[in-house]
Amino acid sequence: MARQTLGSKKHITIHDVAAQSGVSYQTVSRVINNMPDVAPKTRLRILNVMEDLGYRPNMTARHLVSQRSTVIGFVTWATSFYGPAQIMINVERAARETDYTLMFAGIRDASIDRIRRAVNKLCAHRVAGILMHLPFEMDLRPLREMCVNVPLVAVDCDLGFEAPSVHVRQEHGAYLATKYLLSLGHTKIAYLRGPMVWRVARLRYQGWLKAMKEAGHAPGPCIDGNWTSRGGFEATLKLLREDREGFTALAVANDQMALGAIQACEENGLRVPQKISIVGFDNLPEAAFFRPPLSTIKHDFGSIGTLSIRCLMEQLRGSRESSQTYTIEPTFVERLSATAPSVQE
Repeated sequence: MARQTLGSKKHITIHDVAAQSGVSYQTVSRVINNMPDVAPKTRLRILNVMEDLGYRPNMTARHLVSQRSTVIGFVTWATSFYGPAQIMINVERAARETDYTLMFAGIRDASIDRIRRAVNKLCAHRVAGILMHLPFEMDLRPLREMCVNVPLVAVDCDLGFEAPSVHVRQEHGAYLATKYLLSLGHTKIAYLRGPMVWRVARLRYQGWLKAMKEAGHAPGPCIDGNWTSRGGFEATLKLLREDREGFTALAVANDQMALGAIQACEENGLRVPQKISIVGFDNLPEAAFFRPPLSTIKHDFGSIGTLSIRCLMEQLRGSRESSQTYTIEPTFVERLSATAPSVQE
């Protein structure tokens, strides 16, 4: 309704927001500057009107004056899972070390409207820049125009358009894990993958396929999990019921599912690694204390945080036109959960 009424205006001003909200422009200014003495209901009404009208404070002009923002926005999703939670924690740590504060905008569901709302809210709080970690596959090109005056960094995700970014070579990590099993002599290697709506799940799955194809072996059976230990346990039980003799090793898309897979194998009388070798991905702090200790891929979350903030700082210092991309190489951590198939026979 508001868009239809004021949509013909070339620029929406603070006075338009005030008139539509039924308050003074000084009250709107207090909300924009996140100042106190505004009733919560009034603040929410003003923010909603700003969003409906498409009003955005001139961040560029404000930041050119002495009071540059020291707040960084971070849009993320699924922080109940280990990987996204670790990225969030390490980005916050790296921001703090550079004297910046992180403002989180969590996404409850994977929709462009939710993401647009989150970005608008962060911009209304005058953030210096925005980091985005959205692990699902989604075309986010509409964000490009929204963030034209705000530095943006893609944190191990694909926004659907070119942007400064930090990427982990997820595919290569799964490739390394599978190559390790192949080097031990395994030729029948099954795969327990994550939900394929996740970008990292798809890339890790492709890494397993690539290694098997290069070695000239048909991929072993593949089954889907949900990133959790219970999901790995249940998926592995199903895999053992359907194709118990079809593989001697199992590559798993993350360590938590690998923990469930080990339990499922043990409950079915298949000792790890004597009967089935298992490798994971992420290098959980607990992975070294699994029984047996888990061979896995180290996912360097600390570097993700540090490089994400560095990438943003470079833009703030004047190289915003550059599309700098930092790439993080995963490494294999050898422990005791995999051995040669000859030992298993």
